[in-house]
Amino acid sequence: MEGSTTYWWTEIAGVPQKPGVYAWYYLPELTDFDLQDTIKRITEYRNNENNDAAIETVEAFLDKFLFKYFREEPYKAFLYGPLKPKYEGFIEHKPELSGSLIDRIVEDPERLITIKQVLEKSAPDFASPIYIGMSDNLGRRLKRHKKLIEKYSSQESSSFFSVDQDKYSIENRDESFAMRVCSRSIPPTRLFVAINILENAEKRYVDIENILNRIHYPLLGRN
Repeated sequence: MEGSTTYWWTEIAGVPQKPGVYAWYYLPELTDFDLQDTIKRITEYRNNENNDAAIETVEAFLDKFLFKYFREEPYKAFLYGPLKPKYEGFIEHKPELSGSLIDRIVEDPERLITIKQVLEKSAPDFASPIYIGMSDNLGRRLKRHKKLIEKYSSQESSSFFSVDQDKYSIENRDESFAMRVCSRSIPPTRLFVAINILENAEKRYVDIENILNRIHYPLLGRN
């Protein structure tokens, strides 16, 4: 068994055509322009004693550039009981920001610079994979992922979920993953994949993929 190797979006063509498991990661991007603009506005609000506006600015920044990409998709819930009305519907994930985190950034906006610096080096060591898969030909499978993401990146998000999400064929899982990446407006160039080649292992990568999915629960692909 060989060790893990990472490939950025532009390097996918170089993935070996060998069997194994893989994990996709997304590395958030905070541009210097957005960072400095946000720091400036927070400082101005604070100097003008407009604390509410400063808090809203921090919350909007964190949601726009970080948390929205990792928000859970809605759960479909059912409520029923004996001789009771039945209820069903979708329950939305409402991320709750730490109040103390917001307060610290409002008090010292330069903290955002440190957050940017650490996040740029956070994956994969401090990141959860967004998708875990397997293949008897990693190069071919990952090229398919790339092709599908490129295909759906030019389409309206409302059309992404025509594929039956309850079917478990490899083809539909690939379609589903690509659609979910694009529906979240994740920049493909911020994606990279880590692979682990498992040759001469009698397709034991099937076991590894199954276990890894149940340990890590990747955001955009669970089975």
